This record gives sequence, structure tokens and C-alpha cells, in this order.
Amino acid sequence: MFAATMIFGACTKENSDVKLADSKLTTSETTNITSNSATVVGFIVSTGSGITEKGVCYNTATAPTVDNNKVVYTADSVTATFNVTITGLNYATKYYARAYAVTANGVVYGAEITFTTLPIPATLTTAAVTAITANTATSGGDITNDGGAAVTKRGICFSVLHMPKAHYADSLTSDGEGSGAFVSALTKLRGNTTYYVRAYAINKADTAYGQEVSFTTLLDVPTVTTAAITNLSSTGASSGGNITYDGGAAVTARGICWSTSANPTLADNTTSDGTGIGEFTSAITGLTVSTTYHVRAYATNSVGTAYGNDIQFSTFPTALYMVGDGVSDWSWNIDLPMIPVNSHPNLFWKIVWMNATGGFKINSAKAWDGNEFGKTGDAVGSVSDAAGAVYDKGGDNIPVPGTAGYYMVVVDFATGKIAVADPKVYLIGDVIGSWDTANPDGLFTVDNANSVITINKTLANAEIRMYAWHPWFDQWWQSEFIVLGGQIEFRGIGGDQTRVTVPAGTNQVDLNFITGAGSITQP
Repeated sequence: MFAATMIFGACTKENSDVKLADSKLTTSETTNITSNSATVVGFIVSTGSGITEKGVCYNTATAPTVDNNKVVYTADSVTATFNVTITGLNYATKYYARAYAVTANGVVYGAEITFTTLPIPATLTTAAVTAITANTATSGGDITNDGGAAVTKRGICFSVLHMPKAHYADSLTSDGEGSGAFVSALTKLRGNTTYYVRAYAINKADTAYGQEVSFTTLLDVPTVTTAAITNLSSTGASSGGNITYDGGAAVTARGICWSTSANPTLADNTTSDGTGIGEFTSAITGLTVSTTYHVRAYATNSVGTAYGNDIQFSTFPTALYMVGDGVSDWSWNIDLPMIPVNSHPNLFWKIVWMNATGGFKINSAKAWDGNEFGKTGDAVGSVSDAAGAVYDKGGDNIPVPGTAGYYMVVVDFATGKIAVADPKVYLIGDVIGSWDTANPDGLFTVDNANSVITINKTLANAEIRMYAWHPWFDQWWQSEFIVLGGQIEFRGIGGDQTRVTVPAGTNQVDLNFITGAGSITQP
């Protein structure tokens, strides 16, 4: 049986004065259509000789009559319009409806109208979970009824919580469209973890879900990442790792492994740095100078050993040499060593005479062994800037600035940068009455015409200390040098140098970085 609710009003007084031989009505519209109901509106045009029953008849075929399906209007009459709500309809189905009235002369029908009920969510089941591993599994579903609307997306949603929903892209699969059975591959799962899965199907009506199914993945190897390289030197470095998941079994060993080949394993060099999950630090020692290495963190449990990402690094050289027609010629017979910056194994510097044309490269050995380097791309800045013209380390020749004279070259292996700058040489200490770094009172003059860097100044009777300066340095003494026996002696990575005391009064210091000669005189 179908139930109906109707609201009816008698003809108004004006309408009751209308005298027609027969009753007349019409069907005006449908409203409030759902998947199983709709409201049909009728209108009494004339009551004629009298109406004993009125309502709406409907069917899935055209020209419905009261012998098909009908809903009788039983409410009190207030207006000529009456609304009939039809329930119990089938979803996604086209219906034909007409208002009707029963009179002494028979049944009178209004105009026929049509409406289609809305679809409903699909009906589906979740397939059993099979092929379970530590981080993958297979499931799927079967859509047995599309609910009267095309299924536009289907798959499996999964979570570690009950009743997962198809809300998050990283916890659902997308396995086509339409009805029928489908298979879903679940990936990126965690070992020894219970998951809950439901098949889902999306159509115009809504998202429908199959029944919930649970499964537990197998034990897995741990999840580990490799820590960045720090404390890099010419023979060692620091790294480590972070074990974020133990795979469901205790981590019994962890550390790092390294090699000169990519993706090192436990068969290569290793450290042992405790057990359990979390972060750990590892010290890498005994490395070869100026050599490229690969390092990976590892973590071992009862299932096996897992490795972190491969990180490549190169140890710092202990010596650097310049070569090229911009600084001399392209033969390694020349001797243009760079100076290591004290306490900074990544930094080297040199004040060198550059020709007006040409270029140069740098290497840790005086040989064309494939390790020589220059620049890549264009410089940032110019030689007159504080840091100079700064290049990224690469394979192209580094061009000279274009004007012959002294320039300072600084190499930073930590950042992969090379700077070419106007040289800055300073006095510091009691001889000028200041220990401030880069004090203009102690700045030398670059005299390219005479191939010297010089200063003529009234000094105090004290130890003379001088240094080359660049913004990449931390302390003045890290690039200090002295004049001994008529030669420039660089501190480099050594300790404090032999001190030279100058008399009070005018002193002149001349430095020739081409010949390495130096002098301190009292003009």
C-alpha cells in the first residue's frame, strides 16, 4: 500500500458561484522529489455537479488511472489547490502522474506530468584481504547495484582506525568506475600493524561503503633515514640516522656504513651505535684526503637490515694548487700553492698576481687527474665587493677579472663557492693600538704598478702582526702571516708564529706575493 498526505481547500465563494456542467481539474507540478517520494500538486478548476473523491494517480507507464496506483486527498478543503505526497516509490525511476476527481458522471483526470525519483548510494561488499606482506596487501570489492546512477569512482579506503572513509588520497585506492567486482592493491603499509578496510563507491547520490574488514601486516624491516654530513674534515666526518619505526620487532643494531661506491652495505665500513628506535650520531674516521664517499644509515631487527638514503660527500683536501694562463700557464711545473685557513679545513686562500686575460683552475694535486675544478655559471657580485665575485664550483675555467694585478682567491668546500676579490691585507695589534678586525687604520695599499702590497705608517714599538682578510673567515689569526728572513711565512694550520718586533716610528712593510719576498724597513 502507498501512503499519502494531502492538503485541500474548498472552492472559494467566488469559485462556488461558477456553474459548469462537468467538474474540471488540472495537474500543475511536482515538488520535493526524493529517491522514494514526490509531491504532486492538483488544482480544481470547477466542481461541476460535485466531487466525491479527488487525489493523484500514478504509474510507470503513461496515462495512469485510478486502477493503477492512487493517493486519495483526505485533508480539509481550504483552497482549490491540493498537494498529494506519494511515498514508497522506487529510486531512479520515471513516473507518470495525473490529478483525478470522482464525480457522479465518472472520473475526471487532469493533465499528465512526469518526474523521476533520485538515485540512491550504490550497494557493494568488501572483498577479503589476501596476499598480505609487511607493507602490501590485496583487497577490492563488488558493486552489485549502482543505485540508479553511474559509479564514477571506486576502490578501497584503509586506516589504523575503525570505519575508514574515502577522504584522504594517501589512504585509499582508485580502481576505475562502474559496477561489478574490482581488485585493489594496498601499498605503503607499516609492518606488524592492524588495518581496517572498506570498499567504497561514489555515484551522484553519495559515497557508499562495504562492510569493514581488518587484517594485520607481517613484521617488517625498520624504517630509517640517513642524517646529513657534519663536522667534515680531510680525514673524517659525522653522520648518523633516525629510526622512525622498528618494523614491529626490536632494533638490535644500528649505525652507518660507508664506501667509495654508492649504496654501501654492512659488507663495507660500518659503525655500531646502539639499539632501538630514534636518532643516533655516528663518527666516520680514517678517511682518505680529497676523496668522494657514500654513506647510509642502517638498522637491523629479526626480519633483516634496512638502509637509509645514500648521501655523497667528499673529504677536504689538505693542499690546493692553482694553474692556468690567467695566473701563469697551464703547466703544473709552476708552484702556486693556496694557504689553508687555520681551524677551517674547508677554506683555502691565496693572494695571486693575475694577468689581464686568461683563466685558471684549482686542484688538490699538481696533476691533471680529473679532480681539478673551476666554476660553473656566472659570478655573483664583482671583485670590488666585500666577498668579491663569487662562483659556484664547477668544471669551467675561472676567468681573470680583466685588469692585471693582485687578487685574492678563496675556496670554500663546505659551500662549493669560489671567490675572486680585491685583496685586503691588514696590520693588527699593539703596533696600531687596535685589535679590531679589518680596522681601516691597518689597511695595506695595493701597489700593482710595483707588484707589491704595502703600508707606510707610524707604528708603536711592539710585535707586528698582519693578515689577509675575507668575510668568509672568522678570526684574523686564521689567515695570519709574518715576514721572516726576507720571506713571507704563512701560518696556515700551524701554531703561533715567531714574532717580529718593530721599533717605534715610521715603518714600511712591502709584500711581493709573486716572489714571496717581504720586507720591514724604517725609511
